[in-house]
Amino acid sequence: MLYRDIRRLDLNLLVVLDALYKERSVTRAAERLTLTQPTVSGMLRRLREIFDDELYLRSSHGVVPTPRAEALAGQVAEILESANALLVPEAFDPAETEFSLTFCGSDYLLQTLLGALAADVIASAPGARVTLLARPTGVYAKQNDEIDAQLARGEIDLLVSIGDGAMAEMPGMTLYHEGLVCASSYAAHRPGQRVELSELCALNHIILGPADTPIRRYIDERLSAAGLERNIAVSVPNFATVFNAMHHGEFIAFMPAKIADLNGGFLTRLETDLSIPSANVVANWHPRMTKDPRHIWLRSKLMAYGGGNS
Repeated sequence: MLYRDIRRLDLNLLVVLDALYKERSVTRAAERLTLTQPTVSGMLRRLREIFDDELYLRSSHGVVPTPRAEALAGQVAEILESANALLVPEAFDPAETEFSLTFCGSDYLLQTLLGALAADVIASAPGARVTLLARPTGVYAKQNDEIDAQLARGEIDLLVSIGDGAMAEMPGMTLYHEGLVCASSYAAHRPGQRVELSELCALNHIILGPADTPIRRYIDERLSAAGLERNIAVSVPNFATVFNAMHHGEFIAFMPAKIADLNGGFLTRLETDLSIPSANVVANWHPRMTKDPRHIWLRSKLMAYGGGNS
């Protein structure tokens, strides 16, 4: 399509053209637009130059439109209505809208938070379709470039992380603080029993994933500072396998308190001298979604999970 040079046509000039058509008076058009009469007269002169037509002619009762002005009136009204619609926030009714959302998080977060959030979304928005993605374990820094790209492309709507897995450069919401517990499936252990670190390290430990997971780093760095090292007997890919193995054998596992509460009712919690700080659970999203009505609604759902601004 060949476009003429429309830079000469200020949208405010169309507002004046519309007011003149409705009021048939320069004075009343000026009052309608809270402008001075000379201002409106000057804008009418510019309109005449642009359209190469007189547009409005003086009469004893104000001004009357030329055939060209009559022909323009309907088109101008439609343009102004469309322009005004651009300034009105998009209406979003979750109960009546079909849309999709994708959440990404670790195995721990999929089990403790994201599955529940997905169910909460569907309960309020039956037309929604939710996809849950597992965030690979390993070195978070190596993943962030790809995850950043997925957020930018809209392939992930919400990333939820614990500890240093959060993306500090993205908008975010801290949901809650999570602590670690020491859980045992040893028959000889009693709830709340304090176990010396040297004795604890000698027992069979079960861990999740590769060496660089935040939980393992927290534990092993502190044990190493005390000159100790755990006896890691089993390494597994997910918490479901952790609990399955502990149900069938005797192991020690450090794990977030929420997942222990959810799945580890048969386990015994031990007390140790290991000082492990709690970690923040943070939801991140791409800046382009901050004012999206659908995403604003989603973040309001997160408030039920302890959400607040980070």
